[in-house]
Amino acid sequence: MEHYRVNGVHVQHAGPPASESRPPLIFVHGGLHGSWSWHRFLPVFSHAGWECHALDWYGHHESDALPAGEFLTRSIADVGSEIGLVAAHVGRVPVLVGHSMGALACLKYAEAAPVAALVLLAPVLPEEIGNPDLPLDVDPNRPWEPPPFELARKMFFDGVEESDARQYYELLCAESPRCVAEATGKAAVPVELDALNMPTLILVGEEDRLTPADLVQELAGRLDADFRRYATRSHSLLVDKDAEQTAELIAGWLTTRLHG
Repeated sequence: MEHYRVNGVHVQHAGPPASESRPPLIFVHGGLHGSWSWHRFLPVFSHAGWECHALDWYGHHESDALPAGEFLTRSIADVGSEIGLVAAHVGRVPVLVGHSMGALACLKYAEAAPVAALVLLAPVLPEEIGNPDLPLDVDPNRPWEPPPFELARKMFFDGVEESDARQYYELLCAESPRCVAEATGKAAVPVELDALNMPTLILVGEEDRLTPADLVQELAGRLDADFRRYATRSHSLLVDKDAEQTAELIAGWLTTRLHG
């Protein structure tokens, strides 16, 4: 695994040299998380011959911090700036692979920028579909800190061994309160869904408390996307016991849809 930075954005890079026959993959993590959350996915894709770039949002993991006022008002839509920086650095039209809030950031970015394909895992939903109003207190004047472990495990790490969940929990960071509000039905990010016509795959777990499967399926229908709904999985599609199998499914889908 290699690392690089572009305008303060930290990126993990894995996989073979750039290929004209396959677009690069840009991985966009969810709220409170970082590029570390793709550690089960990147080996699968790189071994399958895909060039991988997993970024950290500003203010997350190893990317540069933001001024306090800017962090408090930052929207999920603003993560498009990091995606754009990495896409420009790579120099070719990418596939975007996003999880949770990161999936919504990918959708918003693809509204106006070229994208070869979208893969959305447990996506936070755009205003046109709407997110459930979750009972979480969000103070717009303070960063939203990770909740206590037991609640965080229910939200993010269902289906993950407790020892692993505790390790992941220690990596969580504070989040912009605006981003949390947008993901929990207290605010919203509009996306012009009719502008999106690239191949799209959407995956969700039936037991997801944050992004309900029925609403995610509605999004898939609006986008005419390929759709996978898992009966016994939740929001933790990146790190549960079936993570590698999910990555293999996505890699196969990409090869088929993009004729890689």
